Amino acid sequence: MECAAVGSPQDMAGSVAHLHGGPLDGTTRELGSPDEVVEFTHQGRDGTWYVEYRRDRRADDGWHYEATGGMDKQDEE
Repeated sequence: MECAAVGSPQDMAGSVAHLHGGPLDGTTRELGSPDEVVEFTHQGRDGTWYVEYRRDRRADDGWHYEATGGMDKQDEE
């Protein structure tokens, strides 16, 4: 496996996000680009939620994100 320097174009695309805290704790998600703050959807018993995570650190296995506590419920159509 080839390693890229942090901040290089290769490092910025096709990353993996490791999520810590919140309803998605312990899961991984594909990440288009490692933005400072990202939202992931979570399907709960009471509907779909957007859960906010903040970038914490880069590791050999991908980016690690911490839950911010921000959650918005998806509008029902």
